[in-house]
Amino acid sequence: MIPYKRIFLGSSCNNNCLYCSEKNNDSRQQMPEPAQSLVQNDSTDSIELYGGEPTTRNDFFTILDTARHRGYRRIKLVTNARKCADINTAVRMIESGCSLYEVKINHFRPDIHDYVTQVTGSFQETVQGLANLRRINTIHNATFSAFISLRISLSRKNIEDISSIILSFIPYRIDRFILSFDDCELELAKALPHIHNAINLTLLNRVWITTQKIPPCYMQGFEHHISELYHPRDCGYIKPETCRKCPLDDFCPGIDDNYAGTGALNDLKPFQGNEQMIKDIRNLANEKI
Repeated sequence: MIPYKRIFLGSSCNNNCLYCSEKNNDSRQQMPEPAQSLVQNDSTDSIELYGGEPTTRNDFFTILDTARHRGYRRIKLVTNARKCADINTAVRMIESGCSLYEVKINHFRPDIHDYVTQVTGSFQETVQGLANLRRINTIHNATFSAFISLRISLSRKNIEDISSIILSFIPYRIDRFILSFDDCELELAKALPHIHNAINLTLLNRVWITTQKIPPCYMQGFEHHISELYHPRDCGYIKPETCRKCPLDDFCPGIDDNYAGTGALNDLKPFQGNEQMIKDIRNLANEKI
Protein backbone atom coordinates (compact mmCIF):
# COMPACT_ATOMS: atom_id res chain seq x y z
CA MET A 1 0.00 0.00 0.00
CA ILE A 2 1.32 3.45 -0.94
CA PRO A 3 0.34 5.78 1.90
CA TYR A 4 -0.92 9.24 0.98
CA LYS A 5 -0.87 12.19 3.32
CA ARG A 6 -4.36 13.66 2.80
CA ILE A 7 -4.52 17.46 2.99
CA PHE A 8 -7.88 19.20 3.15
CA LEU A 9 -7.74 22.55 1.37
CA GLY A 10 -11.05 23.99 2.52
CA SER A 11 -14.69 23.56 1.58
CA SER A 12 -14.76 26.32 -1.06
CA CYS A 13 -16.00 24.93 -4.39
CA ASN A 14 -17.28 26.09 -7.77
CA ASN A 15 -19.97 23.36 -7.59
CA ASN A 16 -22.70 22.97 -4.98
CA CYS A 17 -23.27 19.22 -5.17
CA LEU A 18 -26.37 17.77 -3.53
CA TYR A 19 -24.47 14.86 -1.97
CA CYS A 20 -21.26 16.62 -0.93
CA SER A 21 -20.06 15.50 2.51
CA GLU A 22 -17.54 18.34 2.92
CA LYS A 23 -19.51 21.56 2.46
CA ASN A 24 -21.33 21.27 5.80
CA ASN A 25 -18.50 19.71 7.78
CA ASP A 26 -18.01 22.11 10.70
CA SER A 27 -15.05 20.11 12.03
CA ARG A 28 -13.02 21.32 9.04
CA GLN A 29 -13.31 25.01 9.91
CA GLN A 30 -10.04 25.18 11.83
CA MET A 31 -7.86 24.19 8.93
CA PRO A 32 -4.08 24.47 9.29
CA GLU A 33 -2.15 26.54 6.79
CA PRO A 34 -1.15 24.41 3.76
CA ALA A 35 2.50 25.32 4.29
CA GLN A 36 2.34 23.70 7.75
CA SER A 37 0.54 20.63 6.40
CA LEU A 38 3.17 20.16 3.70
CA VAL A 39 6.03 19.61 6.13
CA GLN A 40 7.39 16.31 4.87
CA ASN A 41 7.21 13.17 6.89
CA ASP A 42 10.05 10.69 6.20
CA SER A 43 7.57 7.83 5.86
CA THR A 44 5.28 9.61 3.37
CA ASP A 45 6.39 10.95 0.00
CA SER A 46 2.90 11.11 -1.54
CA ILE A 47 0.10 13.60 -0.88
CA GLU A 48 -3.57 13.86 -1.81
CA LEU A 49 -5.11 17.33 -2.08
CA TYR A 50 -8.87 17.49 -1.69
CA GLY A 51 -11.75 19.77 -0.66
CA GLY A 52 -14.15 21.36 -1.66
CA GLU A 53 -12.45 22.14 -4.92
CA PRO A 54 -8.72 22.79 -4.33
CA THR A 55 -8.25 24.58 -7.66
CA THR A 56 -10.51 27.46 -6.53
CA ARG A 57 -7.84 28.62 -4.07
CA ASN A 58 -5.82 31.66 -5.14
CA ASP A 59 -2.67 30.00 -3.79
CA PHE A 60 -3.29 26.62 -5.45
CA PHE A 61 -0.19 26.70 -7.65
CA THR A 62 1.90 27.94 -4.73
CA ILE A 63 0.76 24.86 -2.83
CA LEU A 64 1.79 22.61 -5.75
CA ASP A 65 5.19 24.29 -5.99
CA THR A 66 5.73 23.97 -2.24
CA ALA A 67 4.82 20.28 -2.31
CA ARG A 68 7.21 19.57 -5.16
CA HIS A 69 10.09 21.52 -3.59
CA ARG A 70 9.61 19.68 -0.30
CA GLY A 71 10.25 16.38 -2.01
CA TYR A 72 6.85 14.82 -2.55
CA ARG A 73 7.15 12.33 -5.39
CA ARG A 74 3.42 11.90 -5.99
CA ILE A 75 0.86 14.69 -5.92
CA LYS A 76 -2.73 13.55 -6.30
CA LEU A 77 -5.63 15.95 -6.84
CA VAL A 78 -9.30 15.18 -6.17
CA THR A 79 -11.08 17.62 -8.45
CA ASN A 80 -14.08 18.33 -10.65
CA ALA A 81 -11.55 19.33 -13.37
CA ARG A 82 -13.56 22.41 -14.39
CA LYS A 83 -10.47 24.62 -14.16
CA CYS A 84 -8.71 22.20 -16.52
CA ALA A 85 -11.15 23.22 -19.25
CA ASP A 86 -8.55 25.95 -19.84
CA ILE A 87 -5.74 24.07 -21.59
CA ASN A 88 -3.07 26.40 -20.20
CA THR A 89 -4.21 25.73 -16.64
CA ALA A 90 -4.17 21.98 -17.27
CA VAL A 91 -0.61 22.16 -18.66
CA ARG A 92 0.56 24.27 -15.74
CA MET A 93 -0.88 21.80 -13.24
CA ILE A 94 0.98 18.88 -14.78
CA GLU A 95 4.17 20.92 -15.13
CA SER A 96 3.87 21.77 -11.42
CA GLY A 97 4.16 18.10 -10.55
CA CYS A 98 0.50 17.13 -10.17
CA SER A 99 0.36 13.84 -12.05
CA LEU A 100 -2.51 11.91 -10.42
CA TYR A 101 -6.09 13.07 -10.89
CA GLU A 102 -9.33 11.82 -9.39
CA VAL A 103 -11.99 13.56 -11.48
CA LYS A 104 -15.55 13.64 -10.11
CA ILE A 105 -18.51 13.01 -12.43
CA ASN A 106 -22.21 12.31 -11.82
CA HIS A 107 -23.62 11.20 -15.18
CA PHE A 108 -23.05 11.07 -18.93
CA ARG A 109 -26.10 13.30 -19.38
CA PRO A 110 -25.34 17.02 -18.88
CA ASP A 111 -28.78 17.76 -17.41
CA ILE A 112 -28.45 15.15 -14.64
CA HIS A 113 -24.82 16.01 -13.87
CA ASP A 114 -25.65 19.73 -13.66
CA TYR A 115 -28.71 19.00 -11.52
CA VAL A 116 -26.49 17.27 -8.94
CA THR A 117 -23.79 19.98 -9.05
CA GLN A 118 -26.43 22.74 -9.08
CA VAL A 119 -24.31 24.60 -11.65
CA THR A 120 -25.44 24.93 -15.26
CA GLY A 121 -22.60 24.15 -17.66
CA SER A 122 -20.49 22.28 -15.09
CA PHE A 123 -20.69 19.03 -17.09
CA GLN A 124 -19.28 20.64 -20.21
CA GLU A 125 -16.34 22.13 -18.31
CA THR A 126 -15.58 18.90 -16.45
CA VAL A 127 -15.59 16.83 -19.65
CA GLN A 128 -13.43 19.41 -21.42
CA GLY A 129 -11.02 19.38 -18.50
CA LEU A 130 -10.88 15.60 -18.61
CA ALA A 131 -10.25 15.69 -22.37
CA ASN A 132 -7.48 18.27 -21.94
CA LEU A 133 -5.66 16.21 -19.31
CA ARG A 134 -5.77 13.17 -21.56
CA ARG A 135 -4.77 15.17 -24.63
CA ILE A 136 -1.72 16.64 -22.89
CA ASN A 137 -0.66 13.19 -21.78
CA THR A 138 -1.10 11.82 -25.32
CA ILE A 139 0.80 14.54 -27.17
CA HIS A 140 3.61 14.97 -24.65
CA ASN A 141 3.88 11.47 -23.20
CA ALA A 142 7.67 11.72 -23.07
CA THR A 143 7.45 14.83 -20.88
CA PHE A 144 4.14 14.53 -19.04
CA SER A 145 2.66 11.46 -17.44
CA ALA A 146 -0.78 11.71 -15.85
CA PHE A 147 -2.77 8.94 -14.18
CA ILE A 148 -6.47 9.75 -14.48
CA SER A 149 -9.19 8.19 -12.35
CA LEU A 150 -12.86 8.93 -12.88
CA ARG A 151 -14.84 9.01 -9.64
CA ILE A 152 -18.56 8.38 -10.19
CA SER A 153 -20.64 9.68 -7.32
CA LEU A 154 -23.36 7.05 -6.80
CA SER A 155 -26.80 8.42 -6.00
CA ARG A 156 -30.51 7.85 -6.54
CA LYS A 157 -30.17 9.93 -9.71
CA ASN A 158 -27.73 7.62 -11.48
CA ILE A 159 -27.54 4.19 -9.84
CA GLU A 160 -29.41 2.44 -12.67
CA ASP A 161 -27.16 4.09 -15.26
CA ILE A 162 -23.72 3.25 -13.82
CA SER A 163 -22.77 0.84 -16.60
CA SER A 164 -23.83 3.36 -19.26
CA ILE A 165 -21.77 6.09 -17.57
CA ILE A 166 -18.70 3.85 -17.63
CA LEU A 167 -19.18 2.97 -21.30
CA SER A 168 -19.54 6.67 -22.13
CA PHE A 169 -16.17 7.55 -20.59
CA ILE A 170 -14.06 4.52 -21.55
CA PRO A 171 -13.11 6.31 -24.83
CA TYR A 172 -11.26 8.89 -22.69
CA ARG A 173 -8.88 6.06 -21.77
CA ILE A 174 -9.52 6.34 -18.04
CA ASP A 175 -6.85 4.55 -16.01
CA ARG A 176 -9.22 3.66 -13.18
CA PHE A 177 -12.89 4.06 -12.33
CA ILE A 178 -14.03 4.69 -8.75
CA LEU A 179 -17.59 4.10 -7.58
CA SER A 180 -18.16 6.33 -4.55
CA PHE A 181 -21.30 5.71 -2.50
CA ASP A 182 -22.24 9.31 -1.63
CA ASP A 183 -26.03 9.45 -1.31
CA CYS A 184 -27.09 8.43 2.21
CA GLU A 185 -30.69 7.95 1.07
CA LEU A 186 -29.73 5.40 -1.58
CA GLU A 187 -30.33 1.90 -0.23
CA LEU A 188 -27.07 0.00 -0.48
CA ALA A 189 -28.71 -3.41 -0.83
CA LYS A 190 -30.72 -2.24 -3.84
CA ALA A 191 -27.70 -0.56 -5.39
CA LEU A 192 -25.41 -3.60 -5.17
CA PRO A 193 -26.61 -5.43 -8.34
CA HIS A 194 -25.88 -2.31 -10.40
CA ILE A 195 -22.49 -1.89 -8.71
CA HIS A 196 -21.49 -5.50 -9.29
CA ASN A 197 -22.58 -5.36 -12.95
CA ALA A 198 -20.56 -2.19 -13.43
CA ILE A 199 -17.46 -3.83 -11.96
CA ASN A 200 -17.76 -6.80 -14.30
CA LEU A 201 -18.34 -4.54 -17.30
CA THR A 202 -15.29 -2.42 -16.52
CA LEU A 203 -13.06 -5.47 -16.14
CA LEU A 204 -14.30 -6.79 -19.49
CA ASN A 205 -13.00 -3.55 -20.97
CA ARG A 206 -9.66 -4.13 -19.22
CA VAL A 207 -9.90 -1.12 -16.91
CA TRP A 208 -9.36 -1.31 -13.16
CA ILE A 209 -12.24 -0.25 -10.88
CA THR A 210 -12.57 0.29 -7.12
CA THR A 211 -15.31 1.29 -4.69
CA GLN A 212 -15.43 3.81 -1.87
CA LYS A 213 -17.62 3.79 1.25
CA ILE A 214 -18.90 0.22 0.76
CA PRO A 215 -17.87 -2.22 3.55
CA PRO A 216 -16.56 -5.74 2.80
CA CYS A 217 -19.71 -7.47 4.10
CA TYR A 218 -21.51 -6.05 1.06
CA MET A 219 -18.72 -6.87 -1.37
CA GLN A 220 -18.23 -10.62 -1.04
CA GLY A 221 -16.71 -11.87 -4.26
CA PHE A 222 -15.56 -8.32 -5.10
CA GLU A 223 -13.36 -7.63 -2.07
CA HIS A 224 -10.26 -6.79 -4.11
CA HIS A 225 -12.10 -3.74 -5.51
CA ILE A 226 -12.54 -2.05 -2.10
CA SER A 227 -10.30 1.03 -2.13
CA GLU A 228 -10.19 1.34 1.68
CA LEU A 229 -8.26 -1.94 1.85
CA TYR A 230 -5.44 -0.25 -0.06
CA HIS A 231 -5.79 3.31 1.22
CA PRO A 232 -7.38 3.33 4.69
CA ARG A 233 -9.29 6.42 5.76
CA ASP A 234 -8.51 7.74 9.22
CA CYS A 235 -11.78 9.59 9.77
CA GLY A 236 -15.35 9.91 8.57
CA TYR A 237 -16.41 6.28 9.11
CA ILE A 238 -18.45 4.58 11.83
CA LYS A 239 -19.36 1.03 12.88
CA PRO A 240 -22.11 -0.59 14.94
CA GLU A 241 -21.18 -2.83 17.85
CA THR A 242 -21.97 -5.96 15.83
CA CYS A 243 -18.92 -5.25 13.65
CA ARG A 244 -16.64 -6.09 16.57
CA LYS A 245 -17.45 -9.75 15.88
CA CYS A 246 -16.30 -9.49 12.27
CA PRO A 247 -12.97 -11.20 11.37
CA LEU A 248 -12.11 -8.14 9.25
CA ASP A 249 -12.91 -5.60 11.96
CA ASP A 250 -9.31 -4.54 12.56
CA PHE A 251 -8.88 -3.02 9.09
CA CYS A 252 -12.43 -2.52 7.77
CA PRO A 253 -13.28 1.19 8.14
CA GLY A 254 -17.03 0.62 8.45
CA ILE A 255 -19.54 2.87 6.72
CA ASP A 256 -19.52 6.61 6.00
CA ASP A 257 -20.69 8.57 9.06
CA ASN A 258 -23.26 10.39 6.94
CA TYR A 259 -25.32 7.19 7.27
CA ALA A 260 -25.72 7.64 11.02
CA GLY A 261 -29.43 7.67 11.80
CA THR A 262 -30.53 6.31 8.41
CA GLY A 263 -30.87 2.67 9.51
CA ALA A 264 -28.03 1.56 7.24
CA LEU A 265 -25.90 0.65 10.27
CA ASN A 266 -28.40 -2.05 11.17
CA ASP A 267 -27.71 -3.78 7.84
CA LEU A 268 -24.00 -4.31 8.53
CA LYS A 269 -23.20 -7.92 9.44
CA PRO A 270 -19.97 -9.74 10.30
CA PHE A 271 -18.15 -10.90 7.16
CA GLN A 272 -18.93 -14.49 6.21
CA GLY A 273 -16.06 -16.42 4.67
CA ASN A 274 -13.70 -19.33 5.25
CA GLU A 275 -10.25 -18.90 6.77
CA GLN A 276 -8.47 -18.95 3.42
CA MET A 277 -10.71 -16.22 2.02
CA ILE A 278 -10.09 -14.03 5.07
CA LYS A 279 -6.36 -14.64 4.80
CA ASP A 280 -6.40 -13.69 1.11
CA ILE A 281 -8.20 -10.43 1.87
CA ARG A 282 -5.68 -9.59 4.58
CA ASN A 283 -2.80 -10.26 2.19
CA LEU A 284 -4.53 -8.09 -0.38
CA ALA A 285 -4.75 -5.19 2.07
CA ASN A 286 -0.99 -5.40 2.67
CA GLU A 287 -0.02 -5.30 -1.00
CA LYS A 288 1.41 -2.19 -2.62
CA ILE A 289 -0.39 -0.91 -5.69
